[in-house]
Amino acid sequence: MRALGIMGLVILINTYQASVVANVADGAATMAAPGQTLLVRLPSNTLLKYTAYKDVSILHFRVPQDTRTAMFSFKAYEESKSAFQRVCPDRDVTLHLKAGSYPVISPENITFPRHFLSADQRFEIYDLQFKSDSTTKRLNVEGPQPGNWFAVAFISWTDPNNDRIEQQGLSPTCETLLLSEMSVIEVNTQLLSENVAQQDVLLTNSSTPLTYKFFVPRDVVSITLQVTITKACPECPEICLDANAQALPSVHSYIHTDTIWVNESATEFLQFHVQENEWHYVDLSFSDSGNSSQENPDTPVYEVEFTIMIEFHTTEIPLPPDLKAVTFDTYPLLRQTYREFFMFDYDLLPDINGTVPASLNLTTGTPALFKFEVGDVYDIGGTLSFAISMKQDIRGNPVDQGAVLSVTESAPLFAQKLVDTSAEDAAKVTNGARSNQTIIICMHLGVPGIPTWPDHCVYGRHVFPAAIIVNNTDADTSTGLVHVPFPESGSWFVTLGLFCHGAETAARTTIIDSVKEFVKIHKDLLSQMQAPCACSERRDFYRNCLLDETCLAELNETETLKIKECLMDAKCTPKYQEMSRQFELHHKFATEQIVIDNASCNASVLFTISSSPCVAGRCGRYGRCYHYMSGGFVFSTCLCIKGYRGWDCTEDSQVPSSMSILLASLLLTLSNLLFIPSIYFAIRRKYYTEAVIYFFAMFFSTFYHACDSGEDEYSFCLVKIGVLQFCDFYCGLLAIWVTLIAMAHVRQTFVSLLHMLGAILLAFGTELNKQSLWVFLAPALTGICLISASWGLRCRKTRKWFPARNYLVLYMPIGAVLVMVGLVCYAFLQTRQNYHIVHSVWHMVMALSILCLLPNRKTFLPKC
Repeated sequence: MRALGIMGLVILINTYQASVVANVADGAATMAAPGQTLLVRLPSNTLLKYTAYKDVSILHFRVPQDTRTAMFSFKAYEESKSAFQRVCPDRDVTLHLKAGSYPVISPENITFPRHFLSADQRFEIYDLQFKSDSTTKRLNVEGPQPGNWFAVAFISWTDPNNDRIEQQGLSPTCETLLLSEMSVIEVNTQLLSENVAQQDVLLTNSSTPLTYKFFVPRDVVSITLQVTITKACPECPEICLDANAQALPSVHSYIHTDTIWVNESATEFLQFHVQENEWHYVDLSFSDSGNSSQENPDTPVYEVEFTIMIEFHTTEIPLPPDLKAVTFDTYPLLRQTYREFFMFDYDLLPDINGTVPASLNLTTGTPALFKFEVGDVYDIGGTLSFAISMKQDIRGNPVDQGAVLSVTESAPLFAQKLVDTSAEDAAKVTNGARSNQTIIICMHLGVPGIPTWPDHCVYGRHVFPAAIIVNNTDADTSTGLVHVPFPESGSWFVTLGLFCHGAETAARTTIIDSVKEFVKIHKDLLSQMQAPCACSERRDFYRNCLLDETCLAELNETETLKIKECLMDAKCTPKYQEMSRQFELHHKFATEQIVIDNASCNASVLFTISSSPCVAGRCGRYGRCYHYMSGGFVFSTCLCIKGYRGWDCTEDSQVPSSMSILLASLLLTLSNLLFIPSIYFAIRRKYYTEAVIYFFAMFFSTFYHACDSGEDEYSFCLVKIGVLQFCDFYCGLLAIWVTLIAMAHVRQTFVSLLHMLGAILLAFGTELNKQSLWVFLAPALTGICLISASWGLRCRKTRKWFPARNYLVLYMPIGAVLVMVGLVCYAFLQTRQNYHIVHSVWHMVMALSILCLLPNRKTFLPKC
């Protein structure tokens, strides 16, 4: 049916013009930074418009060790594929860059499922927005993680409901191509060995720090870094020491930072935790190295001589109060890999009898630790899942033993069971502080977390919310789950901390009452808060409210927690660290919930560590899980149906109602019934072949839309949708052809020949590219030529107007106007949102136009 509007196109348009696409020129060359080395130049990648994650183009870079700065360059441009070389407009391009794995993104700004590990606890994603105008855009990363870096690029997402549906050939056919490069600046590092002092000199005119590196072997948990000033420098500023694991230190990435005074000879002992089996880097620089004497030649140059030495510790040593010291019960794991992509799991090692333990026993005071590896490339395209269940509830009853034991053998089943936990259970887990036993689970890459009451994990200098909190209050809160989509390669750690608090130690106050009591004690700090602190605008109100018992009692939970967060925010008060420690102590005391080192308190848990495609191997009820390849890398992602969206196809804000789906389906199918009058008049005018073609055009258009538009709820597919689509386009094109032949009024001996010739060629064109403009134009232009030749010869021979005047003056103009209206609707007005309305109008006006354009054999010929 879409083909009928081309009659109007060829009637109204006499010429088809196009402009020439300008050649894409490379951007101007830029000066390379000192020490910059070009390492990677990728071939051009074709970008697609983002509709789902399947549309991304994956770019791969590999950053070497000892890299100070990685500089990524991107340039997008348009390349015309149109036969008439039209100029292509610039498009918006979006790019996301991340270390270790593919970026997990949501261009539609849809919230990720609540079981996903927070993005704050993973490698940072760098974002870039630019135009495809051949301008080079750069992204510099200081102290990049060595190893694999992945970028995903695509034509920026726009709401598909507002995108116009364009007829192929009526707009420029363009490709958006992306060129990518990576350059690095590497540093010369000095190797440190254990208990070997190394002497060095630091000059005040040096703009780059002195960099040392050392390898931490297995079972080393902390080190002592000894720096001895052998030649003091009273005129020099203090030395800043920054340390980091795996990558060079940067402003946002470090595991330890300290200051060393150099105005007198002394020895500094710096103690901090390290990551085993990893390279570590230490930078030494003056605090004002940004204003070095290289920029001020008249400034005198001073130097500091010092020695540096490291000492490894395999057991914890006394550390500063802000570094928590803890030991773990480490449990080795055994990996089992399956044949399918991204399918593997880890389980406890078998005992001497070859039996895998079904459960794990936890004891309070000593967290359990799991360490497992996620491989490069072949492990990162799925979703890593950790699921846990307590073996007994608070009354000693088993927690669905059969189900949990079965999932120990098949990890994805466990994840599927837990992924449907209702949202209301989250509140119960949060209130797990009142239960008899609570387990806090930490999950992180590269460093084990320390479970901290009531709901946090400490990773070196960072504190994040716990990945999972479970307790034995009831069956709902006794299970927990966390997903890590596209996990970074490397060593992952899971720690489980058990906290016991007997049922008789119920809290004296509620949690929110405890918070109100804390903020009331420290209300004086509110008067010092200035912008950009979140509490600065209402600080006077908060302070007065804390002084008034009635106002304090009526203060809602949101405002109370906001004040508490401000007291522990660096933007609000310089005492934020002290406030954090005081609140933790206050909360523990107020709720009486903590029991430490009680060996008699233990719990048994069942757990699984597994990987599977998509989310636990599925995409909810309204999605399908597929594997895709881009740039040689395979990944899994969900394709959603019925208007559902999101990473796991559970977001339903744009799901149409059943009534709107039914209405759209009825409009698209029943609008074809207007072809019945056309069929009737074709039979009355003895156009039997044309009547058959019109009938099948109506038939296949009706059943094609019945199959395509019902969203699987009201759809009915007579045969495969591909067959129905072909027949719909083919019969529409054939209807154009036979109508034009009838209008040409050629000799009857040529009609059958022209019908068969058109049927064969149109079948070929429809199969070749049913949506191409030329498939529509070829029969229409040929028919117009036949009409012009036939009518012209008839006029010349009879010396009279042909056809009859009433046809030329009345019927043909009305038919042309109807075709024009249908053409405008079909080619320029259709969007996804109004498709069912506009396309139904197209059906109706095309059917009505046949009544006017199909000639009456009696009135078509002029009277003598």
